[in-house]
Amino acid sequence: MKNISNTPGFPANPPEKEGWRLVFQEEFEGPSLDEGKLLPYGLAHWYEPGENLAAYEIKDSCLVLKLPDAEKRISAVATGMRDGLHRFWDKLELRRHVRPVMNLVTQYSYFELRAKVSKGSGINSAWWMIGFENQLNQNAEVDIFEVLGKDTHVMNSTLHALRDPDLKYEHLPYQSKDDLSAEFHVYGFEWDEHGMAFYLDNNKIWQTRQSPSYPMVTLLQINESDGGWVGELDPAVPYPKEFAVDYFRVYKKEGMPLELTPAETVKEGGNLAQAAVAGSGNDIVWGDLYEAKSHICALNDGNPDTVVVSKPGVPTPHAYYLDWAEPKSLNAVRLTVGPGSEKIIADWAVEVSANGLDGWIEVADCRKARLHSDDGSGCAVYEASFPVVRGAKALRLTIRGLTDDSQSYKIGDLAVFLIKDTAL
Repeated sequence: MKNISNTPGFPANPPEKEGWRLVFQEEFEGPSLDEGKLLPYGLAHWYEPGENLAAYEIKDSCLVLKLPDAEKRISAVATGMRDGLHRFWDKLELRRHVRPVMNLVTQYSYFELRAKVSKGSGINSAWWMIGFENQLNQNAEVDIFEVLGKDTHVMNSTLHALRDPDLKYEHLPYQSKDDLSAEFHVYGFEWDEHGMAFYLDNNKIWQTRQSPSYPMVTLLQINESDGGWVGELDPAVPYPKEFAVDYFRVYKKEGMPLELTPAETVKEGGNLAQAAVAGSGNDIVWGDLYEAKSHICALNDGNPDTVVVSKPGVPTPHAYYLDWAEPKSLNAVRLTVGPGSEKIIADWAVEVSANGLDGWIEVADCRKARLHSDDGSGCAVYEASFPVVRGAKALRLTIRGLTDDSQSYKIGDLAVFLIKDTAL
């Protein structure tokens, strides 16, 4: 049982919640972070390996996220992650492929945590959620709270619509009578198809009828900067700076989707790529949070009108990934590229792996593929079949050579099949 004698403040709620079913729970009672629940990093794909790792400790059955010194500006943990998620700055570049993780990427729930935020100008303690971006417009951000260290009586709750055309920006700066950094408090977030509600110490403080209609991932973080919204950094505030979380729980009620991760649903003979999470090992042309010029999720959405646009000047090879949670059997691929892109892409190959990390085996290349034009769109379509591969958890399309690396090419779709007749 959790001992909260060292975490004074508003009392922890019992795990049981009337009318709700507990489906996800982290009480931080083990010696280290359970990476099957929370990843020890945030948006790792925008950073070099190790650069985005959280500084933390498990202390008094709490997760304590830390900024240990002035060199560390952010410490975050997440319930899931994928390449290209939340490109929050125009100058960000995709540094590497990180195999996707979906510990908790869910739609509609009641979420609750008990936490103590950090005090001091320039600091932000945050609990936020973002759409998993399986489609271009599924990228709304919900800030359950951002408590700025310059005024720890204010709980900022915000909906950022970003590319979602069905939502609009909303913000509530709730003024608490308590200094939220002085003790632990209980924060809650209720989300269903009718709207969202925000809670502080079991009291509803805000409700909106707006509601993202797709799975989202959860992040907990402490960050600091000097100037802007968070305020000028106060040099008198000592390091380490800490954001402590006592527990994190997720509940479902009858009628809500029970899945903690998006289900891999493909009919027999259907496109297996649509059950995968797409990724990239190289930077592409992205656009930003508000306007996507292209996106890695376009690789496998089945729509050749949405595209992945290569970034000019990036040396080959270029690698694009499809990662599955469960092993797949497959024997055919179909690659659709934008009009004229077949004249830029000189060489490509398809490989598969049993774990998505190593042991890649080539199964097809451009010399073995049939090429024809799609009369309706003008796109070029490559089709290749090969002996059945079983147990694949990842597929990689490698663009091995270009006729002109100063030009962009467009990938409209990458489809994968298991078919009895190898003729597509």
